[in-house]
Amino acid sequence: MKITKKSAAVLCAAALFITSGCSDNNGISSGISEPDVAGSSDVFNTSGAETIESGAVSEEDIMNSLNSGIIIDGVSGNVYKNEMNANPISPNIFCADPTAVEYDGRLYVYGTNDHQQSEEGTKNDYAHIKSLVVFSTDDMVNWIYHGRIEVGEIAPWIYNSWAPSIVSRVEDDGLTHFYLYFSNSGAGVGVITSTDPVGPWTDPLGAPLVYQNMPGLENCPAPFDPGVCIDENGVGWLSFGGGTPSEGSTMHTKIPKIARLGEDMLSFDSEFVSIDAPYFFEASELNYIDGVYYYTYCTDWQDHKIGWEEYEGIDVPPACSMAYMTTKTPLDADSWEYRGAYFYNAGENSGGVSGLRWANNHTHFLEYKDTNYIIHHTLLLEELMGGTAGFRSMMVDYLPIDAATGEIPITAASKKGVAQIKLIDPYADNSGALMFTCADIGYDKTTNPAAKSTADGAWIYVRGADFGYGASEFIAEVKGKGRIEVRLDDISSEAAAFIEFDCSDYTKIRSDSFAPFDGRNHDIYFVFSDPYIELKSWRFSKGDEQLRQEENIASTDIPYKTLVFSGQSEPGPSPSAMFDIPKNGDYSIKSSSFDKESAVLNLGFINTDVDAEYKVFVKSLTLETENGQVEIPVNAELDPASSSENGLENGWCGSEVGALIYGTEECGIFAMETEIEWISYRLALKIDGEEVPFTSITYNVTVSGLDFNE
Repeated sequence: MKITKKSAAVLCAAALFITSGCSDNNGISSGISEPDVAGSSDVFNTSGAETIESGAVSEEDIMNSLNSGIIIDGVSGNVYKNEMNANPISPNIFCADPTAVEYDGRLYVYGTNDHQQSEEGTKNDYAHIKSLVVFSTDDMVNWIYHGRIEVGEIAPWIYNSWAPSIVSRVEDDGLTHFYLYFSNSGAGVGVITSTDPVGPWTDPLGAPLVYQNMPGLENCPAPFDPGVCIDENGVGWLSFGGGTPSEGSTMHTKIPKIARLGEDMLSFDSEFVSIDAPYFFEASELNYIDGVYYYTYCTDWQDHKIGWEEYEGIDVPPACSMAYMTTKTPLDADSWEYRGAYFYNAGENSGGVSGLRWANNHTHFLEYKDTNYIIHHTLLLEELMGGTAGFRSMMVDYLPIDAATGEIPITAASKKGVAQIKLIDPYADNSGALMFTCADIGYDKTTNPAAKSTADGAWIYVRGADFGYGASEFIAEVKGKGRIEVRLDDISSEAAAFIEFDCSDYTKIRSDSFAPFDGRNHDIYFVFSDPYIELKSWRFSKGDEQLRQEENIASTDIPYKTLVFSGQSEPGPSPSAMFDIPKNGDYSIKSSSFDKESAVLNLGFINTDVDAEYKVFVKSLTLETENGQVEIPVNAELDPASSSENGLENGWCGSEVGALIYGTEECGIFAMETEIEWISYRLALKIDGEEVPFTSITYNVTVSGLDFNE
């Protein structure tokens, strides 16, 4: 959407600039002496910040906001992860194959950098990926993007860097050392190390730790996908392996391997032992929990029913699902016990088809703050963007493990994800890259990058901050020229505060006021007036002396209804569009793409909700063609509570072949002949009498009657 910016005053930037590279209202520096609030683990340390002994930022480092009258009269609609769902982790970075480690109260998650491949503009064949990505959280829903680990620069000998696995251990020097193992393409395993979870990283070996055809390693066509753990004695263990035999059954390939690591975590202290993992394919990972070693892996795509009788009492693992095995003696090959599948492929769940796309599968599970989680990847972010190139996104869901028995019932990926476990401390210095979701925000290729707007009206959403003492001002470290507004709870609300600036270097800017507001728990939107504005860090100053009444953290949840349009085309895939509706209003919901040669047989039913009192009015359909978009008026009201009145036209509705269904004779959707025997007609777009193929459907709807207070 277009943003209009009006300047109420013409300022001479050259005259206002001072040594910091930014100016305030009066051309002089000013600041506050309010101390930071201790205890937040979203604290973000920025280089060059001057602090006094009490912890307050010194006055000369904070400058007053300009007030040149910039108006932001629109916000970007380029948001793909909405404010209701905690998945995927990142709203703007493609990443996969997650692993995690806890350090200093934060959970750090690492993954394959699919985004590097996406920058090549090709389908995701993984060939260009030579970096990993790092995120962290302490509340499980707001994540800081810490940037890329440039493995190709750290270890120039690699082919690629995929599928990391990480552990940490306090060594004799008193420091915590991080050991990050990664797939060197499919050819082996490398390892890099650091004494900080974000880096810098070094390559201690200068060569792979595991490689194809190394001595003692047989029957392992692709010795990649490492999984590492450290047991209660401080001993490290590494599993790896991938691939299937060139012929024959994949029931008992014994391809995956495990070995004990040397004391240095950079060598082996045992032979390689095969694990008999039924229907093994890839994605090895290790966990050590209460004296038990858990080995997890991804099964292959074959029919797993053949020969499954030997696992009596255990369900057949679904295709490309995650399964697990346990032992207390990992070097005894016969001691490994198959326990079952514990995580479906993204494409299915216990009810059958999940609504997400099928993809490869890779998981890691962990306990954090007394709760068990599974981190995994899907194609969800790319789906939401309408892409089909295979770029993945990392997700978090709950892992229902029984600590007493080690049993893990099978679960599935969800869009909703997990709940927030603590509130953001708004009075601490928080990273500008901390967010739940965003629109038109990017980053530079640096460690701990600032968030950078890429368009007018870009914005960042942070869920659930605890304003126990209200707020008197907003302070942010920024670079660029323009305005950032703070809006609470709703992006369309009036700005509670703003800062304006014109800075060539990172500079702390303070707002001149903060609008009064009630309550304690609030979501935060940062709205940017212009592109190329960088937000490095932010915080608020307290406004009240008395602590406000406590509110339940659940108040940060946003209720919604999920609206799913399910169409049908032959051959598939069929168009499907899913959207979460938080309030009454107008929405445009784009379907997944389908082949232009497909016969469209059903324009879409919405999911039935027998208790629904809301209505869905379909104003029009926007069809994607090779020559652009074509909008067709529909004007049909759908009833979600009725299974017969909740759909648009389909090929068995009884219309005559050649009849106009929606639109006009000059440009509309018509019932047309089809060679498919079980249906009466197909639905085609005709413009001036000629058929025009289309490859997706956007449903332009108005939702009314929603009431979440019932």
